[in-house]
Amino acid sequence: MAVSTADPDLSRLPANMKRLRAERGLTYEQLAEASGLSRRGVISLERAERMGTVATWVRIARALGVSASEFFSVLD
Repeated sequence: MAVSTADPDLSRLPANMKRLRAERGLTYEQLAEASGLSRRGVISLERAERMGTVATWVRIARALGVSASEFFSVLD
């Protein structure tokens, strides 16, 4: 079940993560290794089954090779 948030714009983060991961041709395993998260954790974030902390999203952004400001720009 997807996480319900008070701010629907937050749902853009998992979609952005998915887009960037696909553009870079990364598997869940590769992104997990690069970010220091578990494979299951990466999948849960991308599917919006849970919302990570800001620190977790920053780790994802760095692993995807983008700055935090670029990653979070989808919220603007």
